[in-house]
Amino acid sequence: MIDTGLALAGICLIGTILLLSLYIGWAQRRMVDTPNERSAHAVATPTGGGIVFLSVWVASLAAAALLVPYQTTAALALGPAVVALMWLGWLDDRTPLPTSLRFAVQFGCAALFLLLWPWPELPQGWFAPLFIVALLYLVYSANITNFMDGIDGIVALQMLAFVAGALLILPPTILTLSILLLGAAVLGFFLFNRPPAKLFMGDSGSAPLGLFVAAITLAVAASNWRFGLALLLLQGVFLCDSAVTLLRRFLRRQNVTQAHSEHAYQHAKRRWGHARVSYALFAITALVQIPVAYGIAWLTLPFWVAAIDLALLAFLAAIFRAGTARTD
Repeated sequence: MIDTGLALAGICLIGTILLLSLYIGWAQRRMVDTPNERSAHAVATPTGGGIVFLSVWVASLAAAALLVPYQTTAALALGPAVVALMWLGWLDDRTPLPTSLRFAVQFGCAALFLLLWPWPELPQGWFAPLFIVALLYLVYSANITNFMDGIDGIVALQMLAFVAGALLILPPTILTLSILLLGAAVLGFFLFNRPPAKLFMGDSGSAPLGLFVAAITLAVAASNWRFGLALLLLQGVFLCDSAVTLLRRFLRRQNVTQAHSEHAYQHAKRRWGHARVSYALFAITALVQIPVAYGIAWLTLPFWVAAIDLALLAFLAAIFRAGTARTD
């Protein structure tokens, strides 16, 4: 199983690199992100790369379901929801869709995963409230990952850190190969998206990735809440920046669903540039969040340390002016 999984990961990585090399040439003529007043970039850049690396991941996941025992469950539960959200994002990248339609499809994809995953038995009366909370978390994660995809490499680096942390922390499960394959696909994309980016993932990549990390977290938490909490901590950079930003915008009576450039990372980028901010946030997740998450998962740290960790991340986001109006 290990040899087959590593071989599939290698094929996924190489396939992603080759297909993205071809895709860039096509996208330069037909699918370019042109800078506007909210943009963090100044040069028109091809976008929509998410549909390529996620398609390679789906194909690799389908191969894993055929070749590796016990992978069918993960493929059937994760694949359809990610594919549907990927195509929604692709259409939105080409022609902006109504917000109501995007939310309807996002909730549908989240519900699809929740219905397809084999959850353990729940005490009577708990199904409905837990289903609603899980549904909201999945949609929230998809949207904040989309909102945070604003500078070169930021989402790809956070996803790579999440994959590394998950593989380090979790014991082998039916989700391990899905996580490994996604890491291979994102790594292939990062070679084109690292600062200065030659390609953006677009909504076809960012929203499905947000759904994926939330789905993995919920599936793991259902069998071991400490491991689920650990995976939540690996998302801390995005969760805390977005939470502080949304709270401050809500208190200022602004439309929290409207596009803006008031996240902490966006304020920081205007001062230090893409590369420094993206790599600094990656370092926080890799050097702080992963060790803390590992300690909580394996009982070397008490669970309440997670609250302190997230509070400190939120405080850091507030220091960097998350949710405050631009002054430049």
